Amino acid sequence: MGLFLLGCGAGPPQAEVSQSLGARLSSSTQSAKVVRDEHLIEPAAVSRFYEARQNRPAWEGNAANQIVRAIHDIEHDGLTPAHYHLTAIETLLEDSSRQSSADAAADLDLLLTDAVAGMVDHLRYGKVLPSKLNPTWNVDPRKGAPPLEEEVARIASSGSVASAIQGERPQHFIYRGLLDALATLQQDEAKGGWQPVPAGKPIRPGAIDRRIPAVRARLVASNDLPARVSRDSTRYSPELVRAIKLFQERHRQEPNGVIDQDVVEAMNVTPAARADQVRVNLERARWVLSGLGDEFFLVNLPAFKAYLIRGGKNIWESRTQVGDEAKQTPTFRATMRTVVLNPDWTVPPMILAEEVLPAMQRGDNYLAKKKLVVLDAQNEPVNPSSIDWQNVTPETFPYTLRQPPDEENALGKVKFLFPNPYSIYLHDTPARTLF
Repeated sequence: MGLFLLGCGAGPPQAEVSQSLGARLSSSTQSAKVVRDEHLIEPAAVSRFYEARQNRPAWEGNAANQIVRAIHDIEHDGLTPAHYHLTAIETLLEDSSRQSSADAAADLDLLLTDAVAGMVDHLRYGKVLPSKLNPTWNVDPRKGAPPLEEEVARIASSGSVASAIQGERPQHFIYRGLLDALATLQQDEAKGGWQPVPAGKPIRPGAIDRRIPAVRARLVASNDLPARVSRDSTRYSPELVRAIKLFQERHRQEPNGVIDQDVVEAMNVTPAARADQVRVNLERARWVLSGLGDEFFLVNLPAFKAYLIRGGKNIWESRTQVGDEAKQTPTFRATMRTVVLNPDWTVPPMILAEEVLPAMQRGDNYLAKKKLVVLDAQNEPVNPSSIDWQNVTPETFPYTLRQPPDEENALGKVKFLFPNPYSIYLHDTPARTLF
């Protein structure tokens, strides 16, 4: 990493630098948003920051070098240092050690301020607005946040700029765990990663297979197996079986100890590719962890798992069923408020359209099979035989279908409610075979 120590020689007068800053920021042209061909990340916050300090330059002494160090360090959070004007700042710093004009000093101060504003915003709330990637996302991490320029001003006046920027990083235990995982993968990548394991038939415990040395070498490379083990034997030993089972558990596979195609594919993901996955999850963590605390219930959709977190620890977990590809469960956050015991179940519009009406129209008595009751607008029972099933459509069906509490009720014996616009809730199920 580059580090430029400013010389002790006199730079341009501060008044001239302030004048240059004022001229630049008062411009209504694109030049107010572009400095040395660098588009500002947070131009509005930068403008308000300098307005509050009467265009005085902000970064004196060793502050610039501390900001450069923070830009380099942001790579540990899965972000890209080059996105925070790194090259332009380092060039201006190097030039200023020899000679600097008021305009160059103003440009440097602006880029340093914008880099700090960008890093603060991205570390706190994420670089990408989540709703642009997923329209169902319902949490705006910036809603109600203090003005960004106030946080930049706090950092500028702190005793240690580097420590103040470091303090913007989320301190949640999930985020810290992802940071550790990324650091480990980056180290694995720097050491050259690991060689791929050849594909082949499943290898069962105790078997002899010429690919076993490659499997051992792969697990040693990622510290899933001690380096002291013999790597030459082609026997699938008990020690290796234990390591494979742990590997399967970590990768959300059935820990049966069989080295099958799924295991081989997971082992052959490179450290660089896995690191990219962690970077994505660090970004997601920045979206959601703000204000979450150490007690919450998490449904991990891709893993088909639910976890109860208390005191920063996973104290209970369960397998889950989520929407299939055609009926994907949306990603969102909500506050759980209500538990219903022995709930009834109201048939949602999608199931009415895709399952109930087609079944009734072809003569398959779906209502009787599912013990559904037909209710009118006054919540009064309606005789199903009085309905012209052949001519109703999802849009014209005027009734509500409800399944009373029962051993076979679709929601089982308990339902957990949390307000959301997607009619999503957690519930039990009588369909135990799904698990």
